[in-house]
Amino acid sequence: MEYNLSIDSHIGPWGYSKNFIRNQMSGLKNKPVNVRVSSLGGSVDDALDIRQQFIDHGNVTCYLYGYVASAATILATGAKKTCMSQYAFYLIHKVSNWIDAWGNYNADQIQKLIDDLKANKLENDKMDLVLANLYANKCKKKVDEILPILKEGRWLTAKEALEYGFIDEIIEDGTKLNFDDDMKTRFNMFHLPELPAQDKKTETKDDEAPNWFNNFVNKFLKPQNTETTQTQNKTQINSTQKFMKKDYQKVNSILKIDGMEFDKDGKVTLTEDQVKAINDHIANIEKESSDKDNEISDLKTQNENLKKNDGDETTHINGDEGDDDDITKLNSANEMFNNVKDLL
Repeated sequence: MEYNLSIDSHIGPWGYSKNFIRNQMSGLKNKPVNVRVSSLGGSVDDALDIRQQFIDHGNVTCYLYGYVASAATILATGAKKTCMSQYAFYLIHKVSNWIDAWGNYNADQIQKLIDDLKANKLENDKMDLVLANLYANKCKKKVDEILPILKEGRWLTAKEALEYGFIDEIIEDGTKLNFDDDMKTRFNMFHLPELPAQDKKTETKDDEAPNWFNNFVNKFLKPQNTETTQTQNKTQINSTQKFMKKDYQKVNSILKIDGMEFDKDGKVTLTEDQVKAINDHIANIEKESSDKDNEISDLKTQNENLKKNDGDETTHINGDEGDDDDITKLNSANEMFNNVKDLL
């Protein structure tokens, strides 16, 4: 199969954006367009725009391979015909967005956060309803029949996707995907559900996970072990959360820092230089304490020696001997004053 366009990466500004697709489609007017799709999704905004571009063109056929999820399924509904490999998987789900709410909140701030989250939920509900109508129109079903599938958010086989009406035809290209433990871990990192149980078999180029996805996960998200449960992934994320404390001022002074970072279990990580600084400080304190103990011991010894020796001889001075002389001088002065006072 020769494809005019291949969407095998992130849908949005850093991948296949609506502007990029528009530029590609501009040279394919009045021609049948075959689009190969193998993407885990991306921007809903870009996907809706690309969907409309396919509708406006009027003669687009989408071929789904590998893992096709989220925004990738949205744009595929704009095709005149949608074909899916019998070994591919299809996923639709309710919209989601990042919630940034971390810190200490008082009662008023908590209430504002609650109000903001309620408003956010209403916006998401609106988007879910729009998408449900979009899929229902493609499947020729009622919206109430599509909403439970969105809520369930599970991978569909090609047969299931055909039965629901998301695709128009199953094609025989390719072989079964090799969905190993490592791939399960990658899906968990993106909060995607595991695939239905399948017999393991070597995958072909059409069905293999796109390179952009493998490279991105290997570089930024691949954990050191390959445990596949979401519980462990959450534990790994929580273990990286740090809390700054400035309570231990003595230690902060020794390490010349403003505060120390503790994880949720109250553990702190120190560098080798910081451990050495604390060790040297304790060693200096112990040395100073030992020196003072020796000094006190020497003083006690000197004191005991002084007690054992006789004291120096002293000469006693009688204090009465000076008193008589002072009285004599005072009487003489008084007599002199009496003799001259009449002359004044």
